[in-house]
Amino acid sequence: MALAVDFAGHVLVVRYLAKETFGAYSFALGLATLLYTAMLLGLPDTLARYVPIYRERGEAGKVVGAAVASAATVAVAGAAWVAFVALFPELTARLLGSAQTGALLGVLIFIVPLEAVNAVFQALFAALGRVRAIFLRQYVLVPGLRFAVVALLVGAGYSVTFLAAGYVLTSVVGLLFYASGLLRRGRSVRDRVRSRIEVPVRELVTFALPVFVSALLMLTLFGLGTIVLGLMQGPAEVAEFQVVERPARLNLLIYSVFAVLYVPTAAGLYARGDLSGLRHAYNASTLWMLVLGLPGLLLTTVFAPVFVPAVFGERYASSAVVLILLSAAYFSFVGAGPNGPTLKVFRRLRATIVIDVSTLALGFVLIVALVPMAGATGAALGTLGAVLTRNVMLRLVLRRVMGGSVLGAEYLRLALGVAAILGALSGLQLVVDVNLVVAILLSGAAGLGVLFAARRVLDVGGTFPELQRLPLPGFLRP
Repeated sequence: MALAVDFAGHVLVVRYLAKETFGAYSFALGLATLLYTAMLLGLPDTLARYVPIYRERGEAGKVVGAAVASAATVAVAGAAWVAFVALFPELTARLLGSAQTGALLGVLIFIVPLEAVNAVFQALFAALGRVRAIFLRQYVLVPGLRFAVVALLVGAGYSVTFLAAGYVLTSVVGLLFYASGLLRRGRSVRDRVRSRIEVPVRELVTFALPVFVSALLMLTLFGLGTIVLGLMQGPAEVAEFQVVERPARLNLLIYSVFAVLYVPTAAGLYARGDLSGLRHAYNASTLWMLVLGLPGLLLTTVFAPVFVPAVFGERYASSAVVLILLSAAYFSFVGAGPNGPTLKVFRRLRATIVIDVSTLALGFVLIVALVPMAGATGAALGTLGAVLTRNVMLRLVLRRVMGGSVLGAEYLRLALGVAAILGALSGLQLVVDVNLVVAILLSGAAGLGVLFAARRVLDVGGTFPELQRLPLPGFLRP
């Protein structure tokens, strides 16, 4: 539901704003998002790994110290960017090559410290098992408020500045929601802390720094297409790319949901030396991501020529190829499994940095070479080539760390089934005039069919025991 609400808001914004205005807004939001993710400094991943370990050891003082130090660090780092943009607005506009983009960034820059602290709180809640709070904040409260902002924008005829300010305000509300939950949790934690609060500086720094470098490299890769297009082609070409970047990223949603809970689980299993349990968690997460991501993949690749003009209008019809390439890149990232997070749990940080540096270098060369020739399509093609190369390198390293392949025959059969469905529906799309409604129904039916066929392998009851309390259809029960 959050996915549908968020995407509906995106569609309204695309249709409401002029193409160049949308391009300027997307460019500013993309830069702000890039900055806030960079300002995380690897600390959310560090908390996700170490908080379960501290809890296993009964070191509650380190849990509190690590959380406070992480939140304070990212808040200060984010505030520094706010100060820079506020003090040098003319310089910012010149660097971006657009006064409108600079003015929008002057508003959106406030999401840098806000979303950075939000990300730290989310990692802490995941490590503490507070899944309900994450669900309410990430998938109910904030998406609902952002859709309300978009509805006001369109209904009242406000400017794009109103949209930017509303986006910032929703981040404030989300942060207050997490903070109130932590204050309530904090009282019970203080009662349990018998030793002094301790900031495990060495563990945080030695793990967070390589993770930060790795995350920054990958974030730069995913944002490189927008940045290169903005600098080399202008707002119109950015709009061609960004209009479909949001639906393409829907393929990453399943990965982000599973990764939030997978890393603390894997870290706890690693702390107990339970390699067999860790393998099972890895396999289960990968199989589930492959199955749950199939409907989105079909809609944004096979049916992209129908999806793009029907949703965004004929003026963006040429972006269908961009959507196909970006969706393929993001889904390959998901279908390959949580390789990067698993290597970080094993502290194979040097290997991940080497791989990410190589990937970014390859992506930069490909995108810069292809953008002058093919514009937004070239940026998407360069991203796809770099991501596929990274997947192969990560899998090779993980095989060595885990002592062999961690994905068995079940994964191979499921992947072949997904490939067969892609081929069959691609053939259908070529010979039958499919509209958007039929495309959605076919994508959903294919996803349910694979879920039914793989239900025993997926082990619904074992992977998600909480679902047994819900009135699930009989075919989903083990």
